[in-house]
Amino acid sequence: MTIKKILPTLLILFSLQSGYSQSLLSEQGLDLKKSRDFHEIMVAPEAKNHGAVVFASDKNTVTALRYTRVLYYKDSLATERPDAGEYDFMAGYSYNNSGEPSAYWASEDFKNIQELHFNFETKTVTDYNFVMPFTNEVIVSTFSANNFFYILSLPKGDTKLKLYAFYEGRYLIRSLDFSKFTFKDADNHPTTFSKLLADYPVQKIESQSYNPLPATAGKIKMYVSADAIQLTFDQNAAYTQVFTISTSTYAVTESIVPQIIVEDGSSNSFLHSQKLYQVSVNDEQLNLTATDLSSGKAIKTYKAGRDENISFKNSPLLEQMGNRRSSEFKNTKRFLRRLSSADPSISVYQTPNDLMVVTGAVRNVTPTGDVILGVMLTGATIATGMGGGDFSGMFPGNTETSYFESLFDDNFNHKPLPQQRLAADYIGQYIGMNEKSISLETVFRYDYYYVLGYYDAKAKKYVMVRFQDDFIR
Repeated sequence: MTIKKILPTLLILFSLQSGYSQSLLSEQGLDLKKSRDFHEIMVAPEAKNHGAVVFASDKNTVTALRYTRVLYYKDSLATERPDAGEYDFMAGYSYNNSGEPSAYWASEDFKNIQELHFNFETKTVTDYNFVMPFTNEVIVSTFSANNFFYILSLPKGDTKLKLYAFYEGRYLIRSLDFSKFTFKDADNHPTTFSKLLADYPVQKIESQSYNPLPATAGKIKMYVSADAIQLTFDQNAAYTQVFTISTSTYAVTESIVPQIIVEDGSSNSFLHSQKLYQVSVNDEQLNLTATDLSSGKAIKTYKAGRDENISFKNSPLLEQMGNRRSSEFKNTKRFLRRLSSADPSISVYQTPNDLMVVTGAVRNVTPTGDVILGVMLTGATIATGMGGGDFSGMFPGNTETSYFESLFDDNFNHKPLPQQRLAADYIGQYIGMNEKSISLETVFRYDYYYVLGYYDAKAKKYVMVRFQDDFIR
């Protein structure tokens, strides 16, 4: 077939695939005034898929766009932006029991916070100001979950975290006590809880979304659900420490899951549906294990040596530099050699048909903060990722990711099937084809699909487009 015939065929195929996997939800007029340095957008999905609010701000005005349960535009409410000299950015959101949203603005050090509470029924906006009582406290993480806005902090040298939970004009403080637990560093020497948190930034994981390997390479990760906040520590190659914090009692419990130790190797883990998936690797071998946290029993382990084909992979052994197109390793030996000189990483994602595990390593990881959703921009099925907001520089050109994909059933039995395309693939293609009109983009999981929201500055509108993973048809 000639090139002239191939290109139209590919374009038609892509159009059919994209059309089937995406649909326009809403285009709503929105005029953000200059300067662009003050433009911000934060998407606030309500818990249990009850709708969403998009907070959009320029230098003078904050506009809240309200969307229905099926994410159709409903109405909007605007108010004056908090003082730009005192409040630097939008930090999070919350909802009250009536479904009324709040947006939280913060100073750079989080000591000053202003809440804007929007009541769409009365068309009023109420502001609440907080001067935070931080005393020698380091901010560990900030996040919105379960309709609260949270600040997690660590008092200097302490063994207790402080959790600040904001909700319509007030906040609660809860103490999370880690004093009864012991910790060891990467060299197996005794260390302290505060020292580990100082050495390793906490990466919040989006449990229902695909998380790219650069975001999961961190040694301390946080997972948030309705019932618990969980922290995993992987600084010691011999085991993973899993700490579970009940959101009802705020009691802290510990589980220790041993790793398969490899000489001069390194390891990491990923928590998914209360199963811990662990990888350990050196230049001779790679081990992949799943363990049931409730029983502490290993479900199954897969191993591969340097002179073997990796029998449990569903993709080639791939390497990607930044957002460039991926290339393929010639053999397992070269792949393991590359992994052994990088930071091991693993990501687990539930597709409509299978459990997808991406195993690999990352070099020169640049911390990117909380990642809303890993979305592939080029190359094969899993490549690099992005978070909410501007993507530029999210994964710089010197971030090198080496990886392969695997598919498993719920019992961690390998499934030698071709991989289905993910919503993330279609989102990446959509962004690539429309990059000139897309800014302030955010991707979030909603119900069983994903939504790309972005601002079209030329058309002066806010756009929401729905995408979903492929199903086996």
